[in-house]
Amino acid sequence: MSSLIRVFLMVVLFSACLQAQDSIPEPHPNQYVAEDPETVFLEFDFHRMLSFNNSSWGNFSTRGFSLDFNWFAFPFLTIGAQYGYMGGGLKESKITKTGNIRKVRNHFFGFHAGYYHVFNREWNYHGQIGFGEISNTNHSPDSRFTENGSNLFIRNTLAYRLDRTAAFFVKATIRWDRLKINSPVALKDYFNKHSLLLFGFGVRINFQNPGG
Repeated sequence: MSSLIRVFLMVVLFSACLQAQDSIPEPHPNQYVAEDPETVFLEFDFHRMLSFNNSSWGNFSTRGFSLDFNWFAFPFLTIGAQYGYMGGGLKESKITKTGNIRKVRNHFFGFHAGYYHVFNREWNYHGQIGFGEISNTNHSPDSRFTENGSNLFIRNTLAYRLDRTAAFFVKATIRWDRLKINSPVALKDYFNKHSLLLFGFGVRINFQNPGG
């Protein structure tokens, strides 16, 4: 009898081990497919800029685009980098406030960390905070000059997934740009401190890592 019990216990233990090896761990709620967790995603967007402080950027009608790379350090935490460009011409009503400058161009490169949260299979939220370097080029009819600076930004994105790969999104970014342009004291903040609000929309491409 004792031998039969030992054999029975060995069979049960062996079966339990096989079941543990074959079982798939519970997926994190943020994973779209447990067997194919996302590793990275790319975003491409178009955006429009508004200046909400008294700065020289408010004199221009600007729009642009950006390319954003994100890597999932954890299912809820992203780390990434972004390149952005925007530019535009002088608003007719502001023609007396900028001297000879008629066009502006802005290049941005930055790094960010983000919080990723899924509401359901279609809708998700991505909040980011980051910093970067900027390069502003100012164009006048007979010349141009470039000034470099830095910035901080906070971004909120709401996305709708079409399937495991593609999604559409809208985003809003608050950005604080700081430059070091030599100017009279009364105009120092006007040319060097810019508080910007960017509204955008675009497409996201998710890449999976088969097998985890």
